[in-house]
Amino acid sequence: MRAADTQAAESFKKRVYNNQPDMPVGFGYKSQWLVIKTENTGEVAKELNLEDIQAANWSTGIDGAEDDYCFVAPPVKGWTIVVNPEMPDISDSTDEGPLKTIQHLSEKFGEAYYFGTHRVVDYHAWAKAINGEIVRAYGYLGESGETLINQGELTAEELKNHFVYTELDHEDPIFPDEEHVLKLSKEWAIDPLMEYKGLNPGVGLVGKRNPK
Repeated sequence: MRAADTQAAESFKKRVYNNQPDMPVGFGYKSQWLVIKTENTGEVAKELNLEDIQAANWSTGIDGAEDDYCFVAPPVKGWTIVVNPEMPDISDSTDEGPLKTIQHLSEKFGEAYYFGTHRVVDYHAWAKAINGEIVRAYGYLGESGETLINQGELTAEELKNHFVYTELDHEDPIFPDEEHVLKLSKEWAIDPLMEYKGLNPGVGLVGKRNPK
């Protein structure tokens, strides 16, 4: 095991996770997350090949997500959210990358989405998969002025919100920002800020993803 892996595993074991149900906690800034059309958190954890699974409520699950593990949140409005700020970005083409991950999840559950944003490097990305097919994917890295991917037709939600961008050399360049990512997550699937009324307390799962 690599030193980094050993350190992460030790951090995972030392962290205390509370399994007492609590109310949903908003997230989204400087983070990455998946949204899947299912309420079966156990099946999502299984499809992601998670190991060392423990029960965790919202506050301890979200708070500990910096340790490069997945917090599979309790279902909200028919969706399951998986938060992991340290997951690979949208340019990663491996099986653990966002695109192949949501492609696989959408084969199982019908719909799956990826969202990521980090203001420090100006990274903003999103992707949508339906029934095993990536129908839309966009990613931008402002640090290098690079469009990482722009795949598929613009969706109705992107057009409605004027999420249409230019390249860096355009006379009047237009780029995405973190608010665009949060807005599109809300319109495609679920509001990561959890600004809903009538939500219920719950307990989710945390686990380390094991590459197949």
